[in-house]
Amino acid sequence: MAAETPSTVVVKIEFWRGVQIIAQVLGMHERTVRKLIAAGKLPAKKDESGAWVLTNVDYYRSLQG
Repeated sequence: MAAETPSTVVVKIEFWRGVQIIAQVLGMHERTVRKLIAAGKLPAKKDESGAWVLTNVDYYRSLQG
């Protein structure tokens, strides 16, 4: 039996910076995004300027668990 060749998955990482952009991309109100971040349900992190940043990879991981 021949070994299967593993498939390759390419993921483009997107960085969504700022509550307004995050809300727009996710189709939510800015207040909802802020509440989800505060509750730890949206894995955004602050960057060096103090803006919230969320990546598409972190967001999709948060949906799985």
